[in-house]
Amino acid sequence: ALVARSREQAANNDYMRGFLRMVRQNIVGPQGIRLQAQSRDDDKSLDTVANDAIEAAWLEWSRAANCDVSGKRSWRMIQGGAATAAARDGEFMIREIWGADAGPWGYALQVLDPQSCQVDYDEEQRRDGSFVRHGVEFNQYGRPLAYLFTTTDEREADYVYGGRSFQRIPAREIIHGFIEDFTGQ
Repeated sequence: ALVARSREQAANNDYMRGFLRMVRQNIVGPQGIRLQAQSRDDDKSLDTVANDAIEAAWLEWSRAANCDVSGKRSWRMIQGGAATAAARDGEFMIREIWGADAGPWGYALQVLDPQSCQVDYDEEQRRDGSFVRHGVEFNQYGRPLAYLFTTTDEREADYVYGGRSFQRIPAREIIHGFIEDFTGQ
């Protein structure tokens, strides 16, 4: 309910829209987070040729066609979206994609809506000690194992529970940004 209210304000309240614009401008900035390569030669001096090549490749990957698996968002746009989502929703989720599906660089990002990870889906302790809290599967020690995202296409579903279909995405593929207010949150 709180996220829905915040999103409604972001859509309909000029002050909230202005705040989110300032978040993008002041946290991400006009160029976003950029790579500054610091490779060194054997004599400990900067290897300018290698650094220039690394930075040029980074800039090429940062383009929307390479960075975003859908080809819609540049690296700067993804950063802006993550900062906006954190300010508006309290969290953001990005999936790392590797291999042929990720495009020419073999690595791309997929922006996910955290609201697709169902907060009302819980499972108490399973036989192996794992449990599900708010759509996140944890091991017995509280380490995230996977995120369960709802899907409307049953062909995508890895898991069906209570009449709902879920796509199980391993935690190692998810960048889940949020500030932990208390232990175990």
